[in-house]
Amino acid sequence: IKQSTGGSEGSPSGLFGETSLETYQRLRHLELQEPASSKCQTDFKSAMDKIDQEYLKAMMMELHGDKMERKVHKHLPSLDEMKETCRGIDDPEASVDQLYDKVRQFYRWLFDLYDQTGEQNFRVNEADLNAKLERAKIKQAETYIKPLFRSLKKRNLDETLLRSFGEIAGAVLERNYIGANDFYLRTAIGNAAWPIGVTMVGIHARTGREKLFAHNVAHVLNDEVQRKYLQAIKRLVTFAQRHFPTDPSKCVEFNAQN
Repeated sequence: IKQSTGGSEGSPSGLFGETSLETYQRLRHLELQEPASSKCQTDFKSAMDKIDQEYLKAMMMELHGDKMERKVHKHLPSLDEMKETCRGIDDPEASVDQLYDKVRQFYRWLFDLYDQTGEQNFRVNEADLNAKLERAKIKQAETYIKPLFRSLKKRNLDETLLRSFGEIAGAVLERNYIGANDFYLRTAIGNAAWPIGVTMVGIHARTGREKLFAHNVAHVLNDEVQRKYLQAIKRLVTFAQRHFPTDPSKCVEFNAQN
């Protein structure tokens, strides 16, 4: 490794009386502390580094005989309880104020469940690469979905997106994952008609021209923040399909899940 030849920090390859494990932990800790280039530092790499830091901290504390404090998770309601709490979340006639509360409560619940399940799996299989990758995906999703929670809390989210997220949530609560995936694709990619032919002739607009652009637009292309929290929502829907199984006819890529 680069620290063995001096490295950017000039760190020695070994210290007197230091074991191989202690050398690795010290050099790995220094490597994680080094600032990475913005071109090479991706969101997923940041999440992986965060997992490495947590794992390294636990190893160091165990080495010195200290017990690392585990995060105490709160009790989460069941799926049936959330169905009752979020009743009418996909109702097109529901008021915007009610939707803000219900949509925020649903996705907060689903992400907390995703986080708890992933952490429990990581505790059991800390040495497993797949468990580490899954934990990094959760950390990445947490970063992606935070702007959505802020917008829901401040009640400044676009109403079209708000109702779309309510439709996705309603389908997940009914364990209709094909429907949830369809709502997600309609929100992310859109199904607007392509304006084939002349849309403007003279001073008069083409009949129905407003239908080509006003509705069913692809929100995922609006900005990077929206793209990220839509990706996080898709990850939560995939988790819900694994955690709350249902009939294969209502699942997306059922064979791939097994």
